[in-house]
Amino acid sequence: MDIFIDWGSTNFHAFLVQDGKVVDRREVAGHGVLKSFVQAPFSSRNYDYSVFLNEAVNAWLTRYPDAPVLMCGAVGSREGWVETKYVEAPAGFGEIVAGLYRLTAEQKGCLGDRSIAVTSGLALEHRDGRHDVMRSEEVKGLGATTHFGRDNALLCIPGTHCKWLKVEGGKIVDFHTVMTGDLYGVLSEHGSLAPLFRNGPPLRDVGQHFGSFDQGLELADNGRDLLVDIWQVRSRELHAGEPPHSLQSFLSGILIGHELRQIRQFHPAAREILLVSDPGSRQVFYRRACERFGLSISAEIDSETAVCVGLTMIRNHLAGPLAKPRRM
Repeated sequence: MDIFIDWGSTNFHAFLVQDGKVVDRREVAGHGVLKSFVQAPFSSRNYDYSVFLNEAVNAWLTRYPDAPVLMCGAVGSREGWVETKYVEAPAGFGEIVAGLYRLTAEQKGCLGDRSIAVTSGLALEHRDGRHDVMRSEEVKGLGATTHFGRDNALLCIPGTHCKWLKVEGGKIVDFHTVMTGDLYGVLSEHGSLAPLFRNGPPLRDVGQHFGSFDQGLELADNGRDLLVDIWQVRSRELHAGEPPHSLQSFLSGILIGHELRQIRQFHPAAREILLVSDPGSRQVFYRRACERFGLSISAEIDSETAVCVGLTMIRNHLAGPLAKPRRM
């Protein structure tokens, strides 16, 4: 039995896995690293994280005292439980396993002598000198390609920070981060545009407003500047009196459209992608955007399946109890 944790900046997801199959799950929304722990004093960090984990999956820990815990995500970031050193791309499962960090007795806090390890994330320096990093998406990306039996693929993993991964020969050789979700949150909750979205439904409820979304895609596809296009949200409200839900979809179309336009420049020869996304409006919006920008979706997989396949592969690559401790 294994306990897998996908502990991101926003949410906490835990999976009880037996022989590669999820037999139970726990989700604690709003208890991600940046939501609940970033303000905690560094001196109490080991205690805070270990106590939360113990409370979140206590039934599993009690029933399976020898089950190791394998974690990925922002939990291994500077703001997380422990800061792990990034593994340099290109990287596959072998490199990720070699970079695994196992918590010391002191770092495990109230969890005693249980075996707990954290993946280290991936770092990349592009040819033009730009740097990029990710934590957990490398696990999901390789988990997705493994699930579909592919050694080569371009993957899209939407989220607060959308990741685009290029896999060749079973290794991640290139990736780009696009802050689409983050920017949407900032624009819709703060600043001069925020009042336009008040009294509007949550984004998951505006899937019927594809017309506005498609108009946002068209605006982005016309090759204008993102900052100029964003102002059109305000203009539509002033001149057309569009309701909040329509403006939400329009803004999403603008942002996702500019994202796809940039990705097409990064990968001009690409014709298809693997989409790693959970069901909902975001998944539907990315489907429509990819179609608009000439990228067919050859396969789709949800985040839970992708991360659990990836962590299972890491677990299978290990010899013995997770890994030897890796020092910073």
